Amino acid sequence: MWGLYLRNIRRAACGFCLFGSAVLPTGCAGLGFGGGEADGPCLDDSQACVAQRTGIVQSLSQDQSRAWVGQTAGRGMVASGVRLFAYQNVRDKLTCPELSSALTELDAAKLALAEGPAPGQTMLRHNQIAAMTTDVRAELANTRTRKCGVASG
Repeated sequence: MWGLYLRNIRRAACGFCLFGSAVLPTGCAGLGFGGGEADGPCLDDSQACVAQRTGIVQSLSQDQSRAWVGQTAGRGMVASGVRLFAYQNVRDKLTCPELSSALTELDAAKLALAEGPAPGQTMLRHNQIAAMTTDVRAELANTRTRKCGVASG
């Protein structure tokens, strides 16, 4: 049941990406990347917040340098799930060291999520992000095993 639900969430987020890029042309500036002050995007389900988050996903996914991979993400950024969607989008492009960094990041994200919902986040959305974190981590571990010959762990 969760798998189908998460696939539908992923499809919906991907459908918003084009809209999000038109609304948020500035990418991730000030949203928890590159020394910005904010801890992450807004977490509610308003149209503006969804557009903000999908714009960030698109910006991360299109970053050819993937400089964001392995960077520490604040609690709000983890709670938003944007990095999970970005990792799914670039999974097959990640190098072996990037895959290892991503897995380490998602292990840390799971610990952060164990603290409960972030301010402004509903318990339902928190639980969805926690489940998705586990799923995306498994996908990345399988990709690392396939590409790098390193056993999942």
